[in-house]
Amino acid sequence: MMLDAVQPLIAPLLYVNDPAKRLFWMHILGSVVLAAWYFRAALPGLGPGALARRLLCKKYWWNASTRIDYALLFLNTFLKLVVFIPMLGGQLGVALITARVLHLHVLDAPQISAGPIFVSLSFTMVAFVFDDAARFLTHLAMHRNPFLWRIHRLHHSATTLTPFTVFRTHPIESFINYLRSIVTLGLISGVFIWGFGAQLQVWDILGVNALGFLLTLAGSNLRHSHIPLGFGSFERYIISPAQHQLHHSIDHGHGNLGAYLALWDRWNKTFIWGSSAHNLSFGLNDYEEKASPNRVLPVVDFTR
Repeated sequence: MMLDAVQPLIAPLLYVNDPAKRLFWMHILGSVVLAAWYFRAALPGLGPGALARRLLCKKYWWNASTRIDYALLFLNTFLKLVVFIPMLGGQLGVALITARVLHLHVLDAPQISAGPIFVSLSFTMVAFVFDDAARFLTHLAMHRNPFLWRIHRLHHSATTLTPFTVFRTHPIESFINYLRSIVTLGLISGVFIWGFGAQLQVWDILGVNALGFLLTLAGSNLRHSHIPLGFGSFERYIISPAQHQLHHSIDHGHGNLGAYLALWDRWNKTFIWGSSAHNLSFGLNDYEEKASPNRVLPVVDFTR
């Protein structure tokens, strides 16, 4: 009983062993390797000692901005485990309800005959894309609705971006994100269970959707950092760390709202190339402190 009571309080300390979290040790290692590669390319004369000092600078990891990130990491994790999950349940519950509603009120489960590889690949791709689109729409609403912006601007108030800034969210936003996650993934899972049967499997790496795992490994932790790693022409398809840093920039109109895929921003005309990420300042300007940042956003330039 003592362990059950303490677990919600120490859960973030265990994220290093959880493949579903950005703080998983493999994701951290991947980001360190990419950061080292970036600094060695940008500053060829940088030695190992100087590189280590840049990566481990105390003033970067411990200041007034980052202390808020750490506090909200523990607060929101506690709320998720103690309030959100008991209140809302999880993805499986939504999936079973969806499959049952489709079976009873739409059409008897067709039990489509298809090879397991085709079903797993389709489910993996559809779940990833559908979830990514839901993330984009939720994020867009956070920036366009005045009430939601008052909640979301806590995330944008960070003046120092570190991998922990991803956890810098208002508890209401954390609740919305958890609800979005179980509903979107539960709906897709329910549709596939209804159509193909209960023996549904996703292509995974260590229990995580393979696409999400690989893209997180490829520098997602650097999105909230001061390392403007760009993906060049691949930014047409995948959001780079540099592009997300532009999203946090005071001077770039809050473009690049996507999580992983860039196509939503291209369609919404909120796409900015990562090459613009130089000498950025992060935080909120006076206008954003008071209202939703409904500014004119940059039009996509596909001539590059």
